[in-house]
Amino acid sequence: MRPVSAASDEPAPTTLLWVRHGEAESNRDGRFGGHGPAPLTDLGRRQAEATAGAIASLAPTALISSDIVRAHQTAQPIAAACDLELAFEPALRERGLGILDGLSFQEAQALHPDAWRRLVQREAGAVCEGAETEDDVYQRVSNAIDAIADAHRGATVVLVSHGLALYHAFAHVCGLGSPSKGHAVFVLVDNCSITRVELHVRDGKRRWRLRTLNDTAHLAGVR
Repeated sequence: MRPVSAASDEPAPTTLLWVRHGEAESNRDGRFGGHGPAPLTDLGRRQAEATAGAIASLAPTALISSDIVRAHQTAQPIAAACDLELAFEPALRERGLGILDGLSFQEAQALHPDAWRRLVQREAGAVCEGAETEDDVYQRVSNAIDAIADAHRGATVVLVSHGLALYHAFAHVCGLGSPSKGHAVFVLVDNCSITRVELHVRDGKRRWRLRTLNDTAHLAGVR
């Protein structure tokens, strides 16, 4: 039997806890992370440990991570603290930036000046060689969010992902659509922050509720 909310006869909401990975070497060094293999820094590992303690207090029942190494390394202490099996979902990956992945911002500007210019100017439809389009990223992330929520009705699920991927997730649950439409808001959550969203389903109607955004209280004192 599906759990029911104490406040009404509405089924209990599905809670998703979005965690951005801890500080990675790409963050520290000013490089494009994308699909690259940059691991966590020492600070990033401490952030992940602190986040694991905070997540454990929320008693999640499932843990799903991007399969990119910085997300994987962030999810490992959460799995240990919560005694959960870690599952991987490639659809939670960061946006791939093709030829810019792994480059420093200075290298990107020097080696690929046109791609750099179009990126920093947020030129509509700009896609450098080998990169994913915003529409492609939005579609894979939003599909993954919906599928995970539907597979874990009434449960609490931790999703470990990335900054731009979570921006697309935010755009989805807020009904904004793909960022290619030109949003008037941009959301970039901090490393190892926790964002809590709930999916409420009643009479076949789905409604998302954003409960907390970019919570970093558990990182106080982590240096």
